[in-house]
Amino acid sequence: MPIPPKPPKQTAETINSAGRTISSSESGAGAVLLLSGGIDSTALAAVFRPALCLAINYGQRSAIGELRAAAAICRALHLRLKTLRLDLGGLGGGLLKDEKVMPGAPSPEWWPYRNQFLVTAAASVALGESLSQVLVGTVAEDGVRHLDGRAEFYEALDRLVSMQEGGVRVNVPAIDQTSVELVHRSGLSEDVLAWTISCHRASFPCGDCPGCWKRGRVLSELGFLEGGVS
Repeated sequence: MPIPPKPPKQTAETINSAGRTISSSESGAGAVLLLSGGIDSTALAAVFRPALCLAINYGQRSAIGELRAAAAICRALHLRLKTLRLDLGGLGGGLLKDEKVMPGAPSPEWWPYRNQFLVTAAASVALGESLSQVLVGTVAEDGVRHLDGRAEFYEALDRLVSMQEGGVRVNVPAIDQTSVELVHRSGLSEDVLAWTISCHRASFPCGDCPGCWKRGRVLSELGFLEGGVS
């Protein structure tokens, strides 16, 4: 698959974040981005061009695919990538771990406190890299599926993390946008989007999980797919 040339620097308007307003021009240089290899975090990488992208293997079944996608995306966008092993397998559940849905789960892929763990790890990496903030690719639709996809969760997490030594901030700059809107804004090409993976079950798209369904829907709405998962 051909790798596109380095995209031009984005200069976007001021946007809403976790309870505060930031501009894209100030957000990338001092930021570490949690890059899962999915469409949303990939689009955020293209918009903000962070100083560092962080891909985490926390024990999810799709870890190999996510790390592979993150590496290809960072090569294509000419961004620096760091990988981290953080074994949360003993604490996890749902489709990301096995076929057993957790009791009280709001969705089949729900992994308790996952976003809180991952953001905390990214904040620790940010401190070690002398970076000032963590960017998270959560979008508007995520809050429908689970509480840690909502703006109020990230507002609270930002307060918790930033009150500690180092003062690292937590930003969710696409929290008010849909995935389609974010990808349109990013200007990502089909070549880069083809590297993305959103599967909850495996390192290649299973085509039968919420992550694959969402990716297929978004790519279809963008005109890259004709009614299917790829």
